[in-house]
Amino acid sequence: MIARRYSLARQIEPSNSNTPVGSFALPVTASQRKVFTMVFSNRLIRRGLMASAMAMGLLLSAPNSCLPQASAQDNDAASDEPVLVVTLGSVNKLTQDINYVTGVAGQAQAGGMFGLLAGTFTQGLDMTRPIGVVVPMVNGMPQPLALLPTNDIKTVLKRLEAQTGPYDEEKDGTLRIIVGANVVHIQQKGDWAVMGTAKDVLALAPEDPSTLFDGMGNNYDIAVRMKMQQIPAETRGMLTTQLKMGFEQAMALQNGPDAEASRETAENAIEQLEQLIEDTDQLQFGFNIDQAKQKISIGGSYTAVAGSKLATIYDGVKAIPSQFASVIREDAAAYVHQAASISPEAIEDTEASMEASMGAVRTALDSQAGLTDSQRDHINALVDRVIELSVKSAAEGKSDLGALLLADEDDGFKFVFGAFVADGNEVAAIAKEVAEKVENEPGAPEFKFDIGDYNGVTMHLVEADIPASQDEARRMFGNKLRVHIGTGKQSMYLAFGKGSDSLMKELIDSGKKKNSADRPVGQMRMTMMPMLKYAQSIASTDTLAAMIDALTRSPDQGDMSIVAESIENGQKFSFDIGEGILQAIGAAVQQTQQALPAGQF
Repeated sequence: MIARRYSLARQIEPSNSNTPVGSFALPVTASQRKVFTMVFSNRLIRRGLMASAMAMGLLLSAPNSCLPQASAQDNDAASDEPVLVVTLGSVNKLTQDINYVTGVAGQAQAGGMFGLLAGTFTQGLDMTRPIGVVVPMVNGMPQPLALLPTNDIKTVLKRLEAQTGPYDEEKDGTLRIIVGANVVHIQQKGDWAVMGTAKDVLALAPEDPSTLFDGMGNNYDIAVRMKMQQIPAETRGMLTTQLKMGFEQAMALQNGPDAEASRETAENAIEQLEQLIEDTDQLQFGFNIDQAKQKISIGGSYTAVAGSKLATIYDGVKAIPSQFASVIREDAAAYVHQAASISPEAIEDTEASMEASMGAVRTALDSQAGLTDSQRDHINALVDRVIELSVKSAAEGKSDLGALLLADEDDGFKFVFGAFVADGNEVAAIAKEVAEKVENEPGAPEFKFDIGDYNGVTMHLVEADIPASQDEARRMFGNKLRVHIGTGKQSMYLAFGKGSDSLMKELIDSGKKKNSADRPVGQMRMTMMPMLKYAQSIASTDTLAAMIDALTRSPDQGDMSIVAESIENGQKFSFDIGEGILQAIGAAVQQTQQALPAGQF
C-alpha cells in the first residue's frame, strides 16, 4: 500500500529537467491575474516592504511543474545562504503566548483549544526550541525545507499517521510520507529533523539549523527574513517579466474612461517594483506576544543594496529639527509626527508618482456624474495647484508635520495640525479660491480671511452652522463648527474643536524655539482611555462603560504606537499594541454577547 501511494505521487512529481534558468516562462494562474488586477488597478503598491513580499510570494507560488528538479550536487547553483527563513517560536512559547493574549481579551477558551491541538500534534517535538522553514535556491529555484526540533522524528510521524498515512523507510534511513500530491523526504540530523520534497536538497540543511535563526527563533512567535540578492539575477529578471505579463493581462481586463489613467499609474508602479526587486537586500519581519512587557509587538526592517539608488534614497532620510515636535505629548489622546530630510532621488520619484496619479484623478473627475464642465475645470485646476505645491514642498528637501488630538471630559475635543510647505501664501490663495467657488452653494460655510496675525502667521476662519437636530455634534463643537486656518511664510496650520485656536497658537509658538533632531523620523501614538471617556460624556453606552472599566484595571491606558527610524541603507519600524487595548476589545465583545438574546452568539 505504501509503495503504491509512493508510486502514484512520483507520477506527478516534477521530472529532471536540463532547461536553463530563464528559458521558460511561468504561466500566470487565474489567482495571480486576480491579484494583479486588484493591485495595479487600485494602485496599492507604495512601499518597498510590500513590493519585496509580493516578489517573493510570486516566486514561491510558481507551480511545481514549472520548476526543474533540483539537486544539491549542483554546487555552482546552490547558494550559501537561504533566500528565505521563517521561524515559529517553540510550542511552549506559542502556547503560553496564545493563552496569555486570549485570556487578556476575555476569550480564554480559544487559548485552551490551541493548547489541546498543539498537545495532540506535537508529541515528540522539543517543546522549548523553535520550528523553522528555510528556502535555499538550487539551480535558480526555491527548495523549501522544514526544520523540526526533535531527536526522534519517527515518534512524531507515528502521531500523524491518521493524516499522512504510515511512513516508508529507505535503506539509508531517509523516511518518506505522502502529503497531498507530494512525496516528502525526511532525514534525522542530530537533534533536528529535515523535511523537503527533493531528497538531495536535504543535504543543504546545516547540522545545527539554529545557526540560521539569529535574531529570530524564540525572540518572536513568528519571524520572516528574506535576502533578495540570494535569488539569482536571471530569476529576478524572470520575476519582473512575470509581473509585467500579469500587468498586461490585468490591464486587458480594464475598460471604461479610467482605463488609460490606471495604465499610466500602474506602469509607474511597475517601474518602481522592478527597481525594488533589483535593489532590495534584506527584508525582516517579526510578530511577538510579549508577556513581560504586556504588549503585542510587530517589528521589521528593510535594507537596500549598498550603493544602489534605493540605498541612496533611504540614506537621505534622516531626522531633522522640527517646527511641530510639540505635538509629542504624554497627555495626548493621539499624535502623529514626522520630520525628515528627503534626498534628490526621492524628490525625483515623488514628482513622477504624483504626475502619474494626477491622470487618474482627472479621469475620475471627468467621469463623475452631476458636475458641469465648468465645475470639473475648476476642481482640476485646484487639484493641480495642490499637487504643484506638494511637489515644490518636497523639492525643498524635507518633510515636517505634526498632528495632535486632545480629548477630555471637561475641556472637550481639540485637534491641531501643522506642516511645512514651500509657500504658505499659496495655501491661503487656494482656500480663498475654494471659498469663492462655493459661496453661492446652499448651506455653504462662511469664510473669513486675514482676520489677524499671530507670531508671523496669518489667521483665517471657516464657520458652519450645526443643525439643532445634530445633538451630539453640538455637544462636541457647539452651535457652529469652527475651523481655524493659519498660513505662515513656509507653514500651514489647521485646528478645530472648543478652544482649538489657543492650541494652534501654542503650536506656532513652539515652532519658534530651537529643538533637537534626536528622535525617530516618524512616530504615532494613540491612547484609548481619554477618547472613550470623552465619547461617554457625549453619548453614554454600556459598551463604552465596559471598555472604560477594563482600561481602569489594565496596566496601560489602551496604548498603541508606531515608530519608524532610519538605519544604514534602509529603515526599521516597530508597532506596539498594549494589553489595555486587548482588554478593552475583550470587554466590548463580552458586553455585546451579553446583550444578545439567549442562545445567540
